[in-house]
Amino acid sequence: MLAEKIPINVKRGDSFDHWHEVTCRNYSVTECRPVSIKHFCAHISVWRFGALVISDLSCSTAVDNLITITRTPAHLRRDCRDDFQLWLITAGSAVFAQGGLEARMQPGDLVLQDQARPFALEFGPRHDAILITIPRPLMISRLPAASKFVARRISGDTNLGKLSAAIIRQSIALGDTSDEVAGRVGSSALDILATTIEVQLAERTDDTTAQTRRLAQVQRFVRANLHNPKLDLDTIAKIQKMSTRTLNRLFASEGTTPIRWLWQQRLAASFNALAEGHVSYVTDAALNFGFSDCAHFSRAFKAAYGQSPQTLIRGRIHPPSGFAGIASDPRR
Repeated sequence: MLAEKIPINVKRGDSFDHWHEVTCRNYSVTECRPVSIKHFCAHISVWRFGALVISDLSCSTAVDNLITITRTPAHLRRDCRDDFQLWLITAGSAVFAQGGLEARMQPGDLVLQDQARPFALEFGPRHDAILITIPRPLMISRLPAASKFVARRISGDTNLGKLSAAIIRQSIALGDTSDEVAGRVGSSALDILATTIEVQLAERTDDTTAQTRRLAQVQRFVRANLHNPKLDLDTIAKIQKMSTRTLNRLFASEGTTPIRWLWQQRLAASFNALAEGHVSYVTDAALNFGFSDCAHFSRAFKAAYGQSPQTLIRGRIHPPSGFAGIASDPRR
């Protein structure tokens, strides 16, 4: 079977209203001020590539009638999709704002977007881009602090930026490859993209205190030991040579607890393993990441991701973000 092309159906000559309706149905429910039909032109092509979805996008408008998109808390309440999306600008320009930050994107630049948070996006008169939709657990399992890196521009002039941009462009060229190859290449590509985001942006964040460095050390230890069903608060604290009170305080700075974070990482790792074909049985996904009770694992998985692990296995590739026609709630 070949990697699937998704029938998004926006072609040059289609109306602005049709374009906006399709983007709301397949990406994020948003508000967008209408633009002049006379100067509007857009095109969208989409492929499912392993567990990722890759979109080739273009649109153009008059210089004095730019497209401005906003996603508000009210939209989030109607639309529960929560993937990450990575933009690569290939021509023209765009401005993306989220979490109090603003990224002005030029050709070759990369910017990460969190679908589960409000944002604003303004396209330049011409805007061509490749958009990769990444299921949240697949990103979080590689980059737990991904939400801290949104709306931060990665320049296309850096070595890692160039490498990531080249991989994204080549992924479209591989759109007619087999599902198995697409899954393996997509998984490797996501490893490189996550590394690029972390390496290029980590030094620009304010996470330079001894406390945040200590938290990162504990998180690395936990992720390396997800397979251990006996990992608990006391064990983590003892091996990390700190009190349980100190351990709790570290994770409180992130708005969570050590054990809640541990189980979130276990679920994300199991989703990753199932979605990318690293395991083929629910029992393996549970036991490999520290669950000793498969029934409990299945309940927790469905509560987190809106589908059972058995469903994910049957489909092998879960369609992220409600692609191919789910308008507002992809988890129903």
